[in-house]
Amino acid sequence: MLAQQMCGINIIAFYSSTIFRQSGFSAREALYASLGFGAINFLFAIPAFYTIDTFGRRNLLLATFPNMAWTLLTAGLCTLINNLQVRLGLVATFIYIFAMFYSVGEGPVPFAYSAEVFPLSHREVGMSWAVTVCLGFSAILTISFPALQVAITQVGAFGFYAGLNIIAFVLIFFLVPETKQRTLEELDRIFSVPNNVFARYQLKVALPHWFQTFVLRKKDVATPEPLVSFKDLDDAVPVPSHNDNKKY
Repeated sequence: MLAQQMCGINIIAFYSSTIFRQSGFSAREALYASLGFGAINFLFAIPAFYTIDTFGRRNLLLATFPNMAWTLLTAGLCTLINNLQVRLGLVATFIYIFAMFYSVGEGPVPFAYSAEVFPLSHREVGMSWAVTVCLGFSAILTISFPALQVAITQVGAFGFYAGLNIIAFVLIFFLVPETKQRTLEELDRIFSVPNNVFARYQLKVALPHWFQTFVLRKKDVATPEPLVSFKDLDDAVPVPSHNDNKKY
């Protein structure tokens, strides 16, 4: 929830017209560009209905945060281009691409994930605090961005939030387990693993496996043993008999 705000999405959502005006858009063009940003944010949330339980919550976050970082940084750097028409086109393009990545990943995932993290006995309180963090930092973002722009310019502000996206990517890699298609019992087991144990597994097992598989392109890399096993839970689930399939 913290990363959902500090990724920089709401500096654009709340100050989109101002950002576009400072990039060289006219007042009317800035309003149209803001409308386009909102439309993209809405449309690209639709694929998340399908990917959040197939591609996975963790995978969506890991795939979108690096892309949000480079697109936001590039949008900021494009404001330095002297040619007005080129600057306008590139700033709008990269802000829109940033919104696309956000809407399919970091936009919807935190709310689904936060609802799964807490045990049933504390879910209402836990989710309340999660939303408080989200909206609280939204307020901080809103208040601080104008001063941040003055202090380090628009390029610096965009670069700052791009850097926070990289930090969020690292934290998610080491601290956020996957929860897609898991039962309540399985979720309890996933979140019973201490954070330091999960982080150590990611560093010593998952990261080397990923590097050898996707960077070195080795084809004979053995699949590592999962940190959490659900075999005993699967064995405890009764298999339905033929009579259980009757329609009433």
